[in-house]
Amino acid sequence: MKKAIFLCLALSIPTAAAAQFVPSAGSAPRICPNRIAMPDWLVNFDVKDAHKINLVQEMYRAQSMTAIVETGDCSCETRFPSWTAASDYYFAHYAGMNRHEILERTSEYRRTANEQRRAAQPVCEAQGNW
Repeated sequence: MKKAIFLCLALSIPTAAAAQFVPSAGSAPRICPNRIAMPDWLVNFDVKDAHKINLVQEMYRAQSMTAIVETGDCSCETRFPSWTAASDYYFAHYAGMNRHEILERTSEYRRTANEQRRAAQPVCEAQGNW
């Protein structure tokens, strides 16, 4: 019985992890509600590819935070740009990497995004977009 419960819980984890990437119906973001949606391939993915999706999301976040810091602009277009640059860069440079390499790159982009976030947040707060 305990094994069956554990198995059910273990099998439900990927589904729960995948659900966090899919916005619920009627839940428009408070900041920049008209932002460009994630491409379908980032929303409708196989759970075994979650590490790849996470990489693209961290690339996108690093791109956004860096652009805010470099330009001093936190408009919706800067804070939530098109996903094209991150998607294209991923496919050109990272799509063929193994899981370990993807996780390393994800950590690098997360570090960059978090560093840039410290400088971007005051800019965005001053412009009412945080």
